[in-house]
Amino acid sequence: MTLKKVEKPWGYYVDIHRADDVVFKQIVVDPGEELSYQSHENRGEFWFIKSGVGRLTINDASMYVSAGKSFPIYKKNKHMIKNTGDENLEIYEMQCGICDEDDIVRYSDKYGRD
Repeated sequence: MTLKKVEKPWGYYVDIHRADDVVFKQIVVDPGEELSYQSHENRGEFWFIKSGVGRLTINDASMYVSAGKSFPIYKKNKHMIKNTGDENLEIYEMQCGICDEDDIVRYSDKYGRD
């Protein structure tokens, strides 16, 4: 089985398993980079921090996170994470619901994506 690595301005992700109703992926955020502040209309997510440190924001509440922590991100919750460390921030994400990469509503994005 060949896993597909998808490059992003903040790092990359690898789909480990993808189906219409569930996705499991590895997300790697480079030091100093961040995902957009976003929500999803049709899916919830569960994040497990495998390694690194960062600042997670869910619905305007921020907290510092580190390896071993896990978080549910419910459908329609605004969320983002920033790598605040000197090493890669590695996250394992499980998506449940209608799992479509186009199901992203962005509120802010340092890379200028809509």
